[in-house]
Amino acid sequence: MKVKNEIDIVFTLLRGALGDNTGLESLSSRGHVDSLSTQEWWSLFRLMRRNHVAALTADTMATLDVPREVKIPWLAERDKAVRWYRYQLEVQQDILDHMSQHGIGPLVLKGTHTAGYYPHPELREFGDLDLYFRERHAEADDVARKELGVEPDHGTHHHSKYDYRGVTVESHYDLLNTHYPHSNKRYDQMLKQLAPSADFEVLYLLRHAGIHFAATGITLRDLCDWVLTCRALHDKVNWTLVQGTIEEYGMGHFAALLGDIASQQLGYTLPLQFAHDASIADDVMRDTVYGSADEAGRLRQWRATRWKRRLVYGDSEASLLLYRIGSRLHKIFGAMHSK
Repeated sequence: MKVKNEIDIVFTLLRGALGDNTGLESLSSRGHVDSLSTQEWWSLFRLMRRNHVAALTADTMATLDVPREVKIPWLAERDKAVRWYRYQLEVQQDILDHMSQHGIGPLVLKGTHTAGYYPHPELREFGDLDLYFRERHAEADDVARKELGVEPDHGTHHHSKYDYRGVTVESHYDLLNTHYPHSNKRYDQMLKQLAPSADFEVLYLLRHAGIHFAATGITLRDLCDWVLTCRALHDKVNWTLVQGTIEEYGMGHFAALLGDIASQQLGYTLPLQFAHDASIADDVMRDTVYGSADEAGRLRQWRATRWKRRLVYGDSEASLLLYRIGSRLHKIFGAMHSK
């Protein structure tokens, strides 16, 4: 299957999952779906799993003539996501109840919170449980140690981590890694001043996606998280403040390219305008859907991802390299200290 046709089908299924079914009939009329082989459907299924949207798109997929041997495991992803969503909410509430007894009320980040902006929250696939405890992080970890019976690991930037009832919990004292890049320290302070608010959510998710995009890559789940948050909070966001902040931190190009993809592929137009090179929107879209090959060696990988860093950060390349080295050293010594 040609890449363009595959991407067309991926986004048509995604739009259908998000409530827009207008493209499904068009796919069939153009023969994009009816002529697909079983192997091509397997390829689409694996692509959806890679992007953490297999569960989200399962019901839309089931309306099409998909081979049974592909349809059954695809629908199983949906059922698994629903069970995990319910279980994670149960574990989350368990933790929140313990914290509440000590007057500690964390801010739930991403995951279960962002899922509320999806048409069916239970179909948004989950990973870790992220909780931001502000200045009461040390107390929260102490509660976790004494009452949940876990030992928080402090070997990671900006949060401690522990497993509780099979769920990985990231207990945040900072919202971002403030050691890399240099601009993250100011950005983190700005986010803390905004939280909790609609402006905070839009700016936090964009920066979070940008950090991952620049380092390794993002997936369609990350794109959907940001776009659906922007759409749900559209009337609550101070878009002038958001636009100015994005420009100040050099993220305009990245935000504009995600906006191009959202407009062209998901039918949502962001109320943001940035000067950018729209010709590379397809590059960003392919990198999101398919990922990019890892280069052998850290130096080669650093060079290969330079184009991504230029889209996300306003920091100079020299500053990024210097603070990247410092961040890695801090993480190494932090891990040694935590042992």
